[in-house]
Amino acid sequence: MRIKLDTYIACIAIFLCSSIECIYSQKLKWNFGLSRRQSSEVIPHSKYSFQTAKLKKKVIEPGELSPLSDWEYQLSKGWEMIEGYKARAAEKSVVAQDLDTSEWYSATVPGTVLTTLVDQGVYPDPYWGLNNLLIPDTLCRMDWWYRNSFNIPRNKKGEKVKLILNGINYKAEIWFNRQLLGTMTGAFERGIFDITPWVDYDKKNLLAIRILPPNNPGIPHEANRKEGIGPNGGALCLDGPTFISSEGWDWIPGIRDRNVGIWQDVRVKFGNELEIVDTHVITDLPLPDTTSVNFIVQTEIYNSSKTTLTANLHFNIGGVSAVYPVSLNANEKKMIKLTSNECKELQMKNPRLWWPNGYGGQYLYDASLSLISSGKDTLDVKKMRIGIRELEYELSAYEDNPPIVRLNYNPTAALQDGKPAFDTVKRKKTDNKVRYTNYDGEFVPYLLKPVSSQGIELIKDSLMKEYMVIKVNGQRIFCKGGNWGMDDGMKRVSRERLEPALKLHKNMNYNMIRNWTGESTEEVFYELCDEYGMLVMNDFWLSTDGFNLNPLDNCLFVRNVTETVRRFRNHPSIALWCARNEGFATNELEYMLAATLAKEDGSRHYTGNSRSLNSSGSGPWRYQFDAGWYYRSLAGGFRSEVGTPSLPTAETVREFMAEEDTWPISDVWYYHDWHNHRYGSKTFSELYKEGMDRKLGPSDNLDDFCRKAQLINYESHRAIFEAWNSKMWNDASGVLLWMSHPAWPSMVWQNYSSNGETAGAYYGTQKACRPLHIQMSLNSQHKVDIINTMLKEYRNLKVEVAVYDKVGKKIRSSQQKVSRVTANALTPVTQLEDIKGLPDFSWVKLVLTTNNGKLLDDNVYWLNQKEWDGKVLTDLPVASVNVSVKNFAKKANHYEGKLIVKNPGQYLAAAIALTLRNAKTDAPIRPAYFDDGYFYLMPGEFKEIRFQVDCKEGVDKMLLPECAKQKGITFSTPSEIVTKLKSVDMIDVPYPMSWVDEERDISPWLGNVMQREAFDKLYSVAERVHLCSDRRIKQDWDYLQASNNFRFMTTKQMGVSLDRGIYDSPYDAFTNYMNILGDFISRVNSLYPVDIEDEELNSLLTTIRNQEEELVQLNDQVKHLQSLVKEQSEKAPAKKAPAKKTTTAKKTTTAKK
Repeated sequence: MRIKLDTYIACIAIFLCSSIECIYSQKLKWNFGLSRRQSSEVIPHSKYSFQTAKLKKKVIEPGELSPLSDWEYQLSKGWEMIEGYKARAAEKSVVAQDLDTSEWYSATVPGTVLTTLVDQGVYPDPYWGLNNLLIPDTLCRMDWWYRNSFNIPRNKKGEKVKLILNGINYKAEIWFNRQLLGTMTGAFERGIFDITPWVDYDKKNLLAIRILPPNNPGIPHEANRKEGIGPNGGALCLDGPTFISSEGWDWIPGIRDRNVGIWQDVRVKFGNELEIVDTHVITDLPLPDTTSVNFIVQTEIYNSSKTTLTANLHFNIGGVSAVYPVSLNANEKKMIKLTSNECKELQMKNPRLWWPNGYGGQYLYDASLSLISSGKDTLDVKKMRIGIRELEYELSAYEDNPPIVRLNYNPTAALQDGKPAFDTVKRKKTDNKVRYTNYDGEFVPYLLKPVSSQGIELIKDSLMKEYMVIKVNGQRIFCKGGNWGMDDGMKRVSRERLEPALKLHKNMNYNMIRNWTGESTEEVFYELCDEYGMLVMNDFWLSTDGFNLNPLDNCLFVRNVTETVRRFRNHPSIALWCARNEGFATNELEYMLAATLAKEDGSRHYTGNSRSLNSSGSGPWRYQFDAGWYYRSLAGGFRSEVGTPSLPTAETVREFMAEEDTWPISDVWYYHDWHNHRYGSKTFSELYKEGMDRKLGPSDNLDDFCRKAQLINYESHRAIFEAWNSKMWNDASGVLLWMSHPAWPSMVWQNYSSNGETAGAYYGTQKACRPLHIQMSLNSQHKVDIINTMLKEYRNLKVEVAVYDKVGKKIRSSQQKVSRVTANALTPVTQLEDIKGLPDFSWVKLVLTTNNGKLLDDNVYWLNQKEWDGKVLTDLPVASVNVSVKNFAKKANHYEGKLIVKNPGQYLAAAIALTLRNAKTDAPIRPAYFDDGYFYLMPGEFKEIRFQVDCKEGVDKMLLPECAKQKGITFSTPSEIVTKLKSVDMIDVPYPMSWVDEERDISPWLGNVMQREAFDKLYSVAERVHLCSDRRIKQDWDYLQASNNFRFMTTKQMGVSLDRGIYDSPYDAFTNYMNILGDFISRVNSLYPVDIEDEELNSLLTTIRNQEEELVQLNDQVKHLQSLVKEQSEKAPAKKAPAKKTTTAKKTTTAKK
């Protein structure tokens, strides 16, 4: 492995725009988009940035059902696709089994039409250069046919067979074995069809799906140098619910097929006449107490038979098991709601809670709801992952009589009647001073239910004004996150593609993602947000009020909303439903949405507007030369969008365009979102470029320009989040960056690049969002504060404020002792004084440590008291650093290690960027998850950087040193080593118990987060270990419980000396223990199926053991009887032997009874 370091030493500049203007004019006009295609003169041009596609030879793949469970199968292989007009020209019908499909494309399902055409080499990669211009926009103006021919096996689980389509776009006709099953409309509706009457078990079944495009696909504006970015969207908004940004927005070009196709998976499910339709599990905590939880289980049961059916409804989660009898008449649908009143078992003591990232763990319980017949047959089952948590909100509303009131709102309690608590149509404007771009004012809703009614409590809090605060498990969450315009422009949304993005968000210390206009609405997105602790603000498919068009069909819109809520409401990550981006829905639609959300999901808040309702606005989206402007003029409230440009590195730019177009700035830049929207006398990109020129000096090549951009990006992104930090709970409750995730290779808004590269914007954000963070306000006061967004209080910390001259020589330094850092709050420390006595340019370094000197956080700012002229830092001496790798090891699904970065010179090393590369090819390994980057080291300083990289094909060889590969050295887990190698001899280990100071203090064993996590993880399999009979498992279980394992992880300073043995630190001890424990858990899970609950497993094992014991007893009886028979036959005459045998047998049997 080789670590490449690029040391950037730079300065910055851009002009301060004092005027406050909006990206849209005050009087908006409805945006229908273009009425005709642009002229060829303005369309982007290039001689180099086009590629030629090479059509692939068709590979015939038979249709095949892949099992997802005993009940359900996915149909992912064997798909074919063709243009509708070609299908109609064929001699035989599309639904004919013997149709010649040799001219059809092998189709990618799930996937869009364009995904298939690119995968098959019909068109080149639309993300590279100007290739997208080569793809005709007619793809979204024609219909398409998909086919699959496959066998359906009989299934013992049931004879009822259903076809499930989890997502098509935009319309579909579904045919099965020549039968029209039905139609679908909208990208977010499920199609569930009973195909039982037409299934053929003896030969192949034919599924044919006709995909029709939206009625109003619009004409995309091609971003260019002369005309700029054009309007956001257009006529496609009329057809919502769909991916409205695919007509083209200011961060993505028009996607040529508008994402039509079978974009989600197709399944076949077996079942019975009594079935579970949709389920909602609400976790109700008796807040503020979180030591117990009540479950509210709501589900719809359907009896499709012609007779009355009865069954038992079983709910299982953790150690909780509840049973409720149900009876349904013929063709009856019944809504069942179970609470602890109906089933006292619906309670759990000491649950493990789900928390947003930074506030606690993201524990997810496996839960199931089953229908069990009187004959003990399972008729249907729904499996879910449930996070135990409860949402509350602090916000303001008004009643019939003013003034505006401040409330603590608990939807779980307030919405039990299924009716809305607020009326957004009847909203009221506040007296707040309107912030940037919130030109329509700030509003609060009308309160429909009386104050002090269930779930609505009057509170006093003047600091937060009318702004919303999100609470989880009774604790305020300071929201830090980003907007996702779309997960991927071509809707390629597998777990493999999306999981790295969620890991990057967690590594940035984010805790919220906004699903902007619902473009990322799919199961895997919410699953990953659950796992990585990202709260989700989930919009529906409406954009800017008064500009973007309203949908034509409200009923269709609400039908897709209902489907979305029913499918995803069990995900703990979803924190807010939002009607519209930047505006309100029409009154009619708003009332429909509010009623639907209250009925279908009584556990979350629904807000009618992303920026104006209990919110502090959105924007700006351009670069601000003076980072202090965010503190003085913008920070505060809950703000759903703030943006600043983020140009990627030169290496990334070269990956998506030809070298000839990389510099000077070309048409390809403009097509990839290099904005030239005008702000007064300057354009968007001119403000950004001139800022770099003024602070860092002009650039004459790509590498220099992009290098300087990273420092600009770092400073501006850090400033946004630190400005909000500076007002934590004092007017500010959260801010979301526009944008954190790019949908394609972009030159504008992003925390990281589409290839996973992390640079200035990423590390500036990561720094500002640290859960325990030291910062200095960039306004005239220069206050130094500690921001603690954890639920843990710190004691006896130290803060050093040091000032260095331009080359890194310390000028002055002061230290402050901080006796207490309050949990989930801002703690003021000091402020930088006597600034006028400092040099014109200096560096300010803040260091936060424990009392014994352990580094908790640091932060470096430049302080320039003169005008930026592009020359301030140009004469800095070049510095170099030394890097060593420590504790590099393979874990379960990733590699991790530490880098020790030292500055041995006499000058500062600035903006140190780390890149992980293939030592052989020099290719970057992405994404790599570093816990710091673009950091500063003063002369003689060193810093420890932790990093991770995902395990994937080829990475093992990339990361191994060449000498190790030559000697055949590889990475292996302990179990892999045991299976490959034979033992030499036994090792005698004394009974694993430690006697070190236990009588005085036991906190060194379970006193910190690492120890508790290790202990909880160990005992998560305790029940299964106790159930098993494997001797080695039992032995290793004893070893893993050895107290020294936990003692070595202690971070507590004791009067008794501690020998950590082979470990350098408690973190090394924890890492090694968790590695071994992970292997142990894998061995335990391999003994029994993981999907069987412990209680069910215990019952099965008990039954097996009882049967084994009974067999042993019966065998003993047989042997006893045989011995008696033999004994009697030897003593008695032969004639009497049979009689004695019979008599003895009867007696023995009777005795057993």
